[in-house]
Amino acid sequence: MSLWLYLRFPQLPLECQPLQQDYPAVVIERQRVIAVNDEAQLTGLKLGQSTATVRALVDTSHLQLLERDPSQELRALERLECWAYSITPTLERWQDEGIQLEVGRCLKLYGGLKKLFDNIQNDLEKRGFTVKSGLAPNRSAAWLLSHWEERFLYPSDQSLRKRLDKIPLYLLRKVQAGQFLSAITSLEKAGIQTLGEILEMPTSALGRRCGQAFQKWLGDVTATSDTVTQDFHPPHQFYDSLWFGFEIRNQIELHPAMQQLLQALARFCHATQHRATHIEWQMLRMHGSTERFEVRSSEAHADPKLWFELSRLSLEQSSLGASIEGLALNVHHFQTQHAVVADLFGETHHREPLHNLVDRLRSRLGLQAINQIALREAHLPEHSQYLSQDTAPLQPTLQGQAQRPFWLFDEPHPIRIKDNVLHWNGVLTILLGPERLEDNWWQKPASRDYYIAQTQAGQPIWIFEDRYSKQWYVQGILP
Repeated sequence: MSLWLYLRFPQLPLECQPLQQDYPAVVIERQRVIAVNDEAQLTGLKLGQSTATVRALVDTSHLQLLERDPSQELRALERLECWAYSITPTLERWQDEGIQLEVGRCLKLYGGLKKLFDNIQNDLEKRGFTVKSGLAPNRSAAWLLSHWEERFLYPSDQSLRKRLDKIPLYLLRKVQAGQFLSAITSLEKAGIQTLGEILEMPTSALGRRCGQAFQKWLGDVTATSDTVTQDFHPPHQFYDSLWFGFEIRNQIELHPAMQQLLQALARFCHATQHRATHIEWQMLRMHGSTERFEVRSSEAHADPKLWFELSRLSLEQSSLGASIEGLALNVHHFQTQHAVVADLFGETHHREPLHNLVDRLRSRLGLQAINQIALREAHLPEHSQYLSQDTAPLQPTLQGQAQRPFWLFDEPHPIRIKDNVLHWNGVLTILLGPERLEDNWWQKPASRDYYIAQTQAGQPIWIFEDRYSKQWYVQGILP
């Protein structure tokens, strides 16, 4: 049995835009008020008032008068969809004012409907969204009940039909007038006042009076089940933002917002089984440029604590400049999470991974301050190894090269030959070889025979003979 939870955001036109706290704010569309905040309501502003009435009631110097921005609302709903994906994969946008979540299949995971809804309420409050909810076996009823009930009733409290019977006809006029205005007007003239009275009417009489479209909608609302549509597919990038409602001048004041956004990123990564190697922070202003800085990690992960530590260190190296009024987190690229096999009896969990230290040093000192050895596909050893500032350089497969040194000389050191004996820090003794390497045939051909040798002090080294010049060189030192 399907169970749909509709989350409606009546203040979305207002809450999706940056606002200053403690100032009245209204959103205007076609010269009419469509959303007001609490401060504006205290001044007497109401929905439906004209722009002229608003200007007459409130001093415009202290009023945030905003035009409706559908693009901002759309972006806010897209972010809410990504957030809701961490709850259930079966969701969809509905009526451009909220989202439908099929929660019947995930109640056991969250420990029941009440715990699930409490978590939803807490998350949305932190995000600054006002929500009205409706719960029903079908999406149409869940949407309708979100306009009527102060809180949703659990399925055991009342049947769907009893809950629908109480809905007054004037509410239908309010939420469905554009689609069924003539049908609702006809029912009002007949003295009908509630949806329950409509549902008691004979089907034939209802069809003649209200039409087939209204009759079909009533059938959808009273259905005891609903089809599950295709699961939601999240985007391949993550973006989320928070507006403070006041100006931030201290870096420490950004920390709570950074932690909240990183928690949202962690939920997104957990739901999509993805990990990130670098993130981008954006410091927002209502008017003015946006400052950005990136934070990188040597290993792909979704640990919010580790990302926060690296972000905090990077933030300390930058200046906020002008006052910051919002913060955004953007991740363009993800890597698919792979299963990690750990030693059940190992002690590695007691030690911090080396890459965490490297990441902290990079965050504090900059990317240029820390280098690491990287490998490229090349036959000649001096061309196959280089220093890289990248956080995750390519590591080619080195099968069959266990006898080669990890660290090579920048340039091969010449070996002196005396009486057909090789000398480098004393007499050299060849232990193993040769291994022939040839490369660069298209430009300046190279052909070498490599050997494992040992110095007079017992140090193993890697040497080669240039087959063209007949000269000997030391390439590197073995452990």
